[in-house]
Amino acid sequence: MSLDTESFETAEKAIEVVTKEMVSLTNYSAIGSLTSQLSQNDTKSGGIEQKKLPLKPILLCLATSFAGFIFGWDVGTIGGITNMVSFQNFFGTNFDSSSNTHYFPKLLIGLIVSIFNISCALGGLFLVKIADINGRKPGIYAAITIYSLGTLIGWTCGSSWWYFFFARFISGLGVGATAVMIPMFIAESAPINIRGAMVVLYQLMITLGILLGNVINYCCRSTLHETDNATWKIPVGLGNVWAAIVALGVHFMPESPVFLTKRLGSALKAKAAFAHMNNLDVDDPIVDSHIRKMMESADAEVSTHNDMKNSRFEFILGQPRLGFRLFIGIMVMAFQQLSGANYFFYYGTTLFNSVGIEDPYLTSILLSSVNFISTFFGIYLVEKLGRKACLILGSAGMFTCMSVYASVGSFALNKSPQNSGAIMVTFTCVYIMFFACTSGPVSFVVISELFPSRTKAISMAVCTSINWLCNFFISLCTPYVTDKIGFKFGFVFAGCLFVSFWFFTFLLKETKNKTPEQVDALYSIDKQ
Repeated sequence: MSLDTESFETAEKAIEVVTKEMVSLTNYSAIGSLTSQLSQNDTKSGGIEQKKLPLKPILLCLATSFAGFIFGWDVGTIGGITNMVSFQNFFGTNFDSSSNTHYFPKLLIGLIVSIFNISCALGGLFLVKIADINGRKPGIYAAITIYSLGTLIGWTCGSSWWYFFFARFISGLGVGATAVMIPMFIAESAPINIRGAMVVLYQLMITLGILLGNVINYCCRSTLHETDNATWKIPVGLGNVWAAIVALGVHFMPESPVFLTKRLGSALKAKAAFAHMNNLDVDDPIVDSHIRKMMESADAEVSTHNDMKNSRFEFILGQPRLGFRLFIGIMVMAFQQLSGANYFFYYGTTLFNSVGIEDPYLTSILLSSVNFISTFFGIYLVEKLGRKACLILGSAGMFTCMSVYASVGSFALNKSPQNSGAIMVTFTCVYIMFFACTSGPVSFVVISELFPSRTKAISMAVCTSINWLCNFFISLCTPYVTDKIGFKFGFVFAGCLFVSFWFFTFLLKETKNKTPEQVDALYSIDKQ
């Protein structure tokens, strides 16, 4: 295995370029400025020259990416819900006679939160087959239906915690499937020169879900009596509203041209879908040329697939270097979770309550606001810097912030609680800014571009499932581990970020503005 000769230069370039671009970015405003900056990049990608940034595909991708909102909604609400008095009195297994309230042991709280991630892993692995066989849109519809069923069970369940546990398991199956299908669907449908930015919209919707989830938790807790079950049932029940919006958004999106050509072999339908997503006429020569290349590529992939003696494991044993690419994708998604972001999002209310902040729910709103706003910069940076430089920059920034956070919390908090608490919140906000600009969204972009279409569904499913499993262990272990070692847990995440920096520097290839065929060529010429 050879090392990328540009690896060392990339790390320095990331820091240098992002400094210049962040300064220039301040001269623009809001989303319109981000998209106008992208529109100035008149690039030729995959044989298609974009003279201006088309609005229609952006709106369609935005509507489809709203599926990320339901995952963010769970992240933003579940930590606050499990801390609510009404929820603990309704489901709690232990009783405190001094306060006349029920409560959960820490391990059980971790299990209720984290079972969602296990079911997401299973949904991503097995339900994604629907999208591979029947189409991306039918697969997404099926996933949303399953999520809605789980949400309905959770909203109407009895007083045993097992009901709510089961409801979260069912909901997670649907969310896990959409986490694979939506980035894949958008990556296959969006114009290639803004493909990365469009996939980032999925992460943007996750951050919006986290933010609004925290806001709703705060409003319910502030306006309703703490023993009123509506304080936790309202956030749970709203999940069905978001599912309906997702289904409506997907309805207006055409089916993936990749699926139509390489699975159905329908060139006419593929031309219509491709033209619709690129603001072109169906008879435009660009449309005909692109779909013809896709059909030729499909024939070549079928030949390659038939040549595999054990095609069932082609996603591991196939060429060019599909097993190695799967390993890269798995590590990219694992490092996204091992960075420690959900350590803050799941248990932010508990963590900041322990540093003396009077209303940790407000702190959670602050963190999720930083997360949401910073993701807009991610839309810009993923196309300006590229995928590799973004991930390297993110690892370096998050490592620094997490190290400071853990050090102050472990060694200075008891000596100066007020000042230390302020420093910890500040560096947590900076940490989340780095995560939202880089690792959070760019990880999904990388795995959506890394694999050929014939193995993309299963390869992305495996990578995403590893992400969910890492998420599961973090959400399960955090209450128990922090109870034992406190803020020293942050050093574990800092160590993972240190490793990820060197992993991205040496092993990750740049896939910005590359077609699947060009990505294949990138790994074909890589010396083994």
